[in-house]
Amino acid sequence: QSGCGCRGDAGLAHVGCRAEAAAHKARSGDMLGWQKCMTCGQIFTGQMGLRLAEVWWSSVKDFDEENEERQYAGNVLAQALARQGRYAECEAKCRELRAVQRRQSGPDSLIAMQTARLLGNALCLQDKHTEAEVVYREVLPKMRKQLGAEHPDTLSALMTLGNVFAAQDKLDDALATYQDVRTIQQRLLGANDPATMTTVMNIASLLVLQCKFQESEVLSRELLGVQQRVLGAEHPDTLTTNYNLCVELHAQRKYSEAEARCRELLAVSQRVMGAEHPHTI
Repeated sequence: QSGCGCRGDAGLAHVGCRAEAAAHKARSGDMLGWQKCMTCGQIFTGQMGLRLAEVWWSSVKDFDEENEERQYAGNVLAQALARQGRYAECEAKCRELRAVQRRQSGPDSLIAMQTARLLGNALCLQDKHTEAEVVYREVLPKMRKQLGAEHPDTLSALMTLGNVFAAQDKLDDALATYQDVRTIQQRLLGANDPATMTTVMNIASLLVLQCKFQESEVLSRELLGVQQRVLGAEHPDTLTTNYNLCVELHAQRKYSEAEARCRELLAVSQRVMGAEHPHTI
């Protein structure tokens, strides 16, 4: 049974033993044993993570519906299902938990906010973007109030809402959301952080879709400078930004620079990925 950093796929961890140890720790109020390896401290993944979540849920599902451990175990099971690609089952579990939370603990509790995020993510992964938007619009104000606008979970939820907007072609909403994320990321993480660079790439891509090539060019040049310095000229993200810049230049009829960059990019792609790689072709 795989599922943690210290054992990997070696098959040395047994679900029954882990469940017994986790139950023992839970009796003293420590519920992390159901989720983390006690040796390496990393989250259980794969079948180990799922089986432990199922055992935990089975042990608490008959508790009173408002019991905190029951709600926590339900969230862990939903998360484990999502990690296995079982998004419809994750969605169903989250909806079941939310129905109880709305009656008992209220939608403003931390557990309820976690359930909402899990539901929103499961909906996104099933391309149910309209429903996901409703969930994220509801939970984000609560997260800002409870956790703060700059908390990593709040920022992650805001980024996901931007992705939801983009998936529905709500480009203005997506752009405004990504720009809000970027402002916070640059203040907290700096321009060199991978998360910040990803957000800038998203903004530039949206500007291209809106045919705002001059604005996207400026952003791509800025991003390319950071990527070349931090990631290196041959990093896939750097190559992607360089290609996007070629497109933006061509769209503005800056053919000479676009051609020069394309030739340079082609030479690097052939050297790094090979002449027959789809990106090279």
